[in-house]
Amino acid sequence: MYLGVDAGGTNTRAVLVDADGAVLGTGKAAGANPVAHGVEHAGRQLESALRQALGDFTAARVTSAVIGLAGGPTAGRPLLDEVARVARDLGIVVPRVVSDVEVAFAAGSESPSGVVVLSGTGAAAAEVRDWQIVRHVDGNGWLVGDDGSGFWMGRQAVRAVLRMIDGRGRPTKLVDVICYALAAEPDIASLEAAVYNEPPLRLAALAPLVTALYRDDSVAAEIVTEAAELLLAAVAALGPVAAGYREAVLAGGLLLARGPLRDLVAGGIEDRYGLTARFADDGALGASRLARM
Repeated sequence: MYLGVDAGGTNTRAVLVDADGAVLGTGKAAGANPVAHGVEHAGRQLESALRQALGDFTAARVTSAVIGLAGGPTAGRPLLDEVARVARDLGIVVPRVVSDVEVAFAAGSESPSGVVVLSGTGAAAAEVRDWQIVRHVDGNGWLVGDDGSGFWMGRQAVRAVLRMIDGRGRPTKLVDVICYALAAEPDIASLEAAVYNEPPLRLAALAPLVTALYRDDSVAAEIVTEAAELLLAAVAALGPVAAGYREAVLAGGLLLARGPLRDLVAGGIEDRYGLTARFADDGALGASRLARM
């Protein structure tokens, strides 16, 4: 049996499969991104999802396990130690930690080589060969990168609301939905307090509110359109046409959710680069696929 885990900033999914890839068990927990939630919290969520996936099966029967995580094996020694602890407590082999981008690619591609673009809490594009990343664009984290990500969109939305309130920007319907989501009053001090009193990555949760207003609000539409252009620029930087690739895998919560961002990126990939868009619908299954290799 093989275990695969996709540990994102929003939720953690685990799956137990047999040698043929048939699903034997699944598990789900809260987000396990250590940057967003801390190492101990990440470990608890990993353990919960893995326990659910194992169910009544004997842990000793697990041949290998793979965990897809932002940053992969470079996520830091504290996280790798926590993964090892979880494995010991469950009685399973120590999982191999890989990038969440690699498991996303494996979830959406039948070919071992190609390109993948991801937009969820964070964002990145990557070239993959033989199921491993050989080059990536962005994925630099919320402070200096992740352009076109959920965090990026949420931050842009808050900035647009602040500009509207202080007179620098155009009126936007975002003011109502953003203030409601942050439990803030539509004034500068209240919004600042709501933003700075919470972890920065909380802003990623605002992204779906922005995409929902795409057709009804010009400011929201500009944010979504710019996010799509940033993601497409990351794909272009990989040179997929010159490399001879024919497909691109779209991954991450924002690109898997039906809506304008997904449509703009998928359409741009096909129209500009002649690539067929594929979707990584289940990163945990992608991780289990890597575990079986």
